[in-house]
Amino acid sequence: MSSIKKIIRYFFHHQFSGEMVDRVHQRLAEPGDEREKEEALREIWNEIGFPEADKRSEMAFARLEDTLGGRPRQRLRIPAWVRIAAIWLVPLLSLGVSYYLYRDVEELTFIERFVPSGKRERVTLPDGSEVWLNSGTLLLYPSEFVGQTREIYLVGEGYFKVWKHPEQPFIVRTKAMRVQVLGTEFNISAYPDQEKITTTLEEGSLKILPDDSSVTPYLLKPNEQLVYIPSLGKVDVQQVVASDYSDWKEGGLLFNNDSFEDILKTLERVYNVKVHLRTSAYHSNRLTIHFNKNESLENIMMLVKEMIPGLEYQIKENRIYID
Repeated sequence: MSSIKKIIRYFFHHQFSGEMVDRVHQRLAEPGDEREKEEALREIWNEIGFPEADKRSEMAFARLEDTLGGRPRQRLRIPAWVRIAAIWLVPLLSLGVSYYLYRDVEELTFIERFVPSGKRERVTLPDGSEVWLNSGTLLLYPSEFVGQTREIYLVGEGYFKVWKHPEQPFIVRTKAMRVQVLGTEFNISAYPDQEKITTTLEEGSLKILPDDSSVTPYLLKPNEQLVYIPSLGKVDVQQVVASDYSDWKEGGLLFNNDSFEDILKTLERVYNVKVHLRTSAYHSNRLTIHFNKNESLENIMMLVKEMIPGLEYQIKENRIYID
């Protein structure tokens, strides 16, 4: 094991003085050993046992949040699965902003924006770029973009309208890949509890860079959609009407050959409900359907029932029971 890997692993699992924390962060931010740094952080991510949460991961998130330069602020009630994802993403953010963070920009802070289930939110980034965040999404970004790139980190789904700065490329990191742009409009869906990452381009161009070096990068064109399944190393690209996939910003809802389980997860996030699935009879079903903007949950379930023979359900307050 290399020295930098040993430093990262030891640092993650132990408490240190403020001076030592600064020294370790400085070492992380210095150029070089990028692959080994990210491999070490990814190993820690895997050890946590996502998606199961435990007290150790919660404490680790709090410690990273406190030590990575953030000013004291009220903590958000972020679900455990999002906090676990952030344990991996927050250290990567410290790498992305480079050594300037520790030497020249003392007031730089890390900003976390979490959108709870049933909500959507628009965020303006420090460079003027805009991001629409879907339900159950966490966005991490610095208070100022410094260094050679503008890097942010997404857990969930976001629609991006990026200002063009060719001298400082814009990069979105997700759990298993990077998306590099100069100026464009696109949608990324990368929820940790779903197998696939879906990137849909409306305008401009995107370079998709999977973390797995054996998977070939891809240059995405307008009205193209790339679906990446990291566990299989599988990439699929197809022609789509890109605007359909960002319709959620205005309350629309689109399923495109989605599994029944993924559809239920989406309904839980969008409508802030809990689904109780009391049978496995419908797991093989996949649905393609585009709902109107702000469609009621009752109407959605009625249509799903028509499309899946034998399905029975009950809606009681904020719970759905499916038999």
